[in-house]
Order: sequence, then structure tokens, then C-alpha cells
Amino acid sequence: MDAEVVSITKERSCRARLGNEVLVVFPEASAHPVSLSDKLRFIDLAVDADVRVLNITTGDSFVVHIAANNVHDLRLPAQHGGSRTPSPERLRGS
Repeated sequence: MDAEVVSITKERSCRARLGNEVLVVFPEASAHPVSLSDKLRFIDLAVDADVRVLNITTGDSFVVHIAANNVHDLRLPAQHGGSRTPSPERLRGS
């Protein structure tokens, strides 16, 4: 799944938006910094798992841990206490 880095916090937490409107949040790998608008490719994206990421913009490759509560389906309405975790189909690109 390909994504674009849309924000990086001062704590170096990165947010990348997939083409199907799923947002993935992950800690920046210190040895492999990313920049706004970098194009990333998540290889076999899964939740609660270590995932290999290819930074298409720079050619770097690194591994990040994707926590289940850090993947958000932006097509689902935000509700207090509600989950925006995407279905497995949406996570795979549907």
C-alpha cells in the first residue's frame, strides 16, 4: 500500500495517508527520518505488527511497529469512544 506523509509531530510521530483514505500513525525510525510529502510503501500492512516500509522518495527501507489503535479509516465518522479501525478489506486497499 502506498501512502504520503501528511504530518510529523515534534515528538516525531508520523502520519501517512493511504490512497483509500486510511491514516497510519507510526513513530519515526531515528536512523531513517521521513519528510512531509514523502511517498511511502507499506509492505504487507498489518496492525499490531512490525511492517517493512520503503520510502519511495529517498530509497530508504525500515521497519516500524503499527499499533492497532494507530490505524484510522477516515471514511468512518469520528465518535467519542468509537473505533475508526478499518476492516481487513479496507486495510488491504478496498
